[in-house]
Amino acid sequence: MDVSIETTGAIGRRMTIKVPAAQLDSAVSARLSRLARTAKIPGFRPGKVPMKVIESRYADQALAEAADELIGSSYRDAVTGESVETAGPPSIEPKTLARGEDLEFVANFEIFPTIPQADIRDVPIERHTCEVGDEDIDRTIETLCKQRTTYTAGDAPAEQDDRVLIDFEGKVDGEVFEGGQANDYPVVLGKGALLPEFEEQLTGVTAGSDLTIQLTFPEDYPGAAVAGKDAEFAITVKEVGKPQPPEIDEAFIRTFGVEDGLESSFREEIRKNLERERDQRGRAQVRQAVLDALMSDNEFEVPAALVDDEINRAIMAVREQLRQQGLPHDGPIDRANYLDESYRRVRLGLVMHEVVKRREIKPDADRVRARVTEMGSTYDDPEQFARWYHEDKNRLAQVEAVVVEEQAIEELLSEAKITDTAITFDEFMRPPTPTSAPAEDADS
Repeated sequence: MDVSIETTGAIGRRMTIKVPAAQLDSAVSARLSRLARTAKIPGFRPGKVPMKVIESRYADQALAEAADELIGSSYRDAVTGESVETAGPPSIEPKTLARGEDLEFVANFEIFPTIPQADIRDVPIERHTCEVGDEDIDRTIETLCKQRTTYTAGDAPAEQDDRVLIDFEGKVDGEVFEGGQANDYPVVLGKGALLPEFEEQLTGVTAGSDLTIQLTFPEDYPGAAVAGKDAEFAITVKEVGKPQPPEIDEAFIRTFGVEDGLESSFREEIRKNLERERDQRGRAQVRQAVLDALMSDNEFEVPAALVDDEINRAIMAVREQLRQQGLPHDGPIDRANYLDESYRRVRLGLVMHEVVKRREIKPDADRVRARVTEMGSTYDDPEQFARWYHEDKNRLAQVEAVVVEEQAIEELLSEAKITDTAITFDEFMRPPTPTSAPAEDADS
């Protein structure tokens, strides 16, 4: 077998492979012999068909199948022999295909790129630190109380934090629009679930009253059919409820799984949960800082085949999610919508793969076990969860990949210039400020 390789770009390669005619003829003859044993041809008993008859009927089929098999095996052998690390399947261009002649074909493919930068030595990294204080626990308990708040109906006018139960019908240009109707719709004033103009005009209403609300939808409203348009809502107020937060007593505390019902135990459990959330977010923030540093000024060409694979995975995940929700999932999906994120994920994956390879990092078994234990801590039977993970190599490999990445990031951090900045827990857990205000719910 003759093999030659040309460079067609930074990561593009063109491999020409020539398989000797004798090898092709042997493969074709072997296929014809197998066909002769099973072929059913009128006038002949199975296995007794003359080879000339077999050849006249199946020569083209045998040639195509033998060539296909030889192309696959010889390409794999050539890649191994030439020590080429391919990124994705090749595009095959047959040049000659005839018995008695060498089988020649061209394989166009991409190789993995050379990664210029695989460390962040002396790169400044800011790492936020925080402690969970009593005020953070108090704030959490207040949030839990709000989530368990009940509402008592009465005749008083609606004010901030009251729940108003309404029927509404919204029209644009005199026509009811999609999502513009609802019955027994609960609105807690001040929570921002609806457009501000809508909530403002519900302030002061009483049970049994009817009113008309007029507003203009923002230009960037998620519902494109009504964005930027004037709307009119006919409202019937069915109930105004005053908030009744629960008492923080033994019964309330036990609903959160604190068996002794003591407030001190409740607070300690909340502290542990907040510290767990802090640690998880801390790992995520440091990981992102390291990845950002790795990707900065780290330019290389990304194999298109890998990006295509990532887009395919993203689309499959979307289809599966739609299927589980009982929604149509077989329609066309625009691949362009997933291009940028898939490109970014592939770049990150290539860089981290290079870091792990250069440093020869292997998953630490103790850390893998600890991570599985941590994942199972929220389940009713953590030991059963751990056994379920360890019984399947593929499941365990997912955890090992996470642990390897953590180990790689720790090694990278050990060489960076780390500055620890102490902030409050509230600041630490607060999501980044968005560049533009989020749109309100589309139902109003």
